[in-house]
Amino acid sequence: MKKKLLIFVALIVSVLSLSACGKTKINIADYVIEERNQLFTGQDSLYSATLSSGLREENYSLDGIVGNMIDFAVVTFMRLDSNPLANDTYRYNVTINEQNYTGTLEKSPYDNSYAIDLGVAVPADASVNVQITFTGYAFNQDLENTSVNFAVDKTTALNIANQTLEEEIKNITSDKNNKIEVVMKILKDYSNSELKTYYWYVGIIATNGETLGVLIDANTGNIIAKKV
Repeated sequence: MKKKLLIFVALIVSVLSLSACGKTKINIADYVIEERNQLFTGQDSLYSATLSSGLREENYSLDGIVGNMIDFAVVTFMRLDSNPLANDTYRYNVTINEQNYTGTLEKSPYDNSYAIDLGVAVPADASVNVQITFTGYAFNQDLENTSVNFAVDKTTALNIANQTLEEEIKNITSDKNNKIEVVMKILKDYSNSELKTYYWYVGIIATNGETLGVLIDANTGNIIAKKV
């Protein structure tokens, strides 16, 4: 009788353990393979420059594992009206806390901009100046850290995304062989050059090809768009 009771108790403990495992919540902060930490911005009457700094996986592979993370600092140059930049040579001189970086910007394959990754970490209180010269023009602006004024910081944005997509994440990861990875970006609304509206984009990519995402207003925390 005592032996049967012990077996019964062991079975109950086993069932409870399995139930607890099934209810384990995924924290997407543990799967971030690209994140933005700082965004510096500046513009003149025709052009804008941004410096976006953060961390990314060094050798990207969609495997659900966060590998070695390295610093990046992407300088992006574009027209304020979002029209394509002329096919030209855009030489840059970027100064970050008295450290100079020089070279030639590269045409982006994604949009109408030219950009370069300096491969360094940029602290929130850094002094940043960007000079870009090309045919008949010289851009010279001190950039200000825009992201320090966000009411919603990176951690809060991740929490909002985690809560908003909780059920969808559970569905995707219900198959234990299906892993996820997370990317974070800071996006600007370019539909009106007079407005300076920024968003956190949190995207989730699963190893089976499924994707999820939310666009979060960096000032209010409101969900602007959701992809499920």
